[in-house]
Amino acid sequence: MKRTEKADLISSLNTLLKDADGIFVVENNGLTVKQFESLRKELKPHVSLFKVVKNRLFKLATRDTNFSDTNDLMQRPTAIAIASDSLAVTKVLAAFAEKNPKLALVGGKMGADLLDAKGVEQLSKLPSLLEIRGTIARILVEPGSRLARVSAERGKQEQ
Repeated sequence: MKRTEKADLISSLNTLLKDADGIFVVENNGLTVKQFESLRKELKPHVSLFKVVKNRLFKLATRDTNFSDTNDLMQRPTAIAIASDSLAVTKVLAAFAEKNPKLALVGGKMGADLLDAKGVEQLSKLPSLLEIRGTIARILVEPGSRLARVSAERGKQEQ
């Protein structure tokens, strides 16, 4: 990679990191290209970037961002997922790592919290925002529907 290409990569990563919801780091310990592409396809709707990046270049890109403390996660050859929907990314990564033991979760950062691999796995078990909204809607609608059922049954009994 030429110096200008490196500088362009660093600046584009820096721009993406400033707008990111979270960042997650994984190690590829022997995944095939086909498996890695499959993971990329699953992550595509939830990330602005999923890429194998040289650790040194990534550390330079995290300067002046909220993600500079993730540099400690970058020890071996790693891939980074810059998330636009962090919770969805944790679900995809945890499910993929469970099916493919050659992919190792290293950790990440979501909001102000630096996460290790167990933290990413725990986050993946939380319900999504859509599921939470559905639960709240069900809780709000249920008393009205129960009242309607009871009054309908009462009306049938009086006839």
